[in-house]
Amino acid sequence: MSDAGRPLDDRLGPLLGRAHLAHRAVTERALADLGLGPREFGALSLLVQHGPQSQQRLGERQGIDRTTMVAIVDALERKGLVERRRDPRDRRAYSLEATDEGRRVLPLASAAADRAEDEVLAGVTPADRRRLKDLLRRIAEPGPGA
Repeated sequence: MSDAGRPLDDRLGPLLGRAHLAHRAVTERALADLGLGPREFGALSLLVQHGPQSQQRLGERQGIDRTTMVAIVDALERKGLVERRRDPRDRRAYSLEATDEGRRVLPLASAAADRAEDEVLAGVTPADRRRLKDLLRRIAEPGPGA
């Protein structure tokens, strides 16, 4: 069969897209009780893991455009999970930091995200889960010389 005749369910892009949508829907439901969305959870996780950082850096780490990142940080700030402070090194920039409440909520959100992942991967063995994540990292993260 020629490449043009391959079905979409045998193409990487559509498979990754459908898997992402399935995972996102389950994760959104799991985080909803905490009032968080997946991107808010990701931002909060990065702030707790890596400490205070600029909004620009946080957006780069998540692969999120500047406008969307502002909305995410605004939402986290309204919820009392993140604080914006003027960056002492650059008065034009803000430094973001997780609040005590953000640090309290993160383990609950992490547990919810773990349950969502387990639900999505219910039919996949632990060894295949590790292999899947390893392969996705190899695709997503540029290697040496990239």
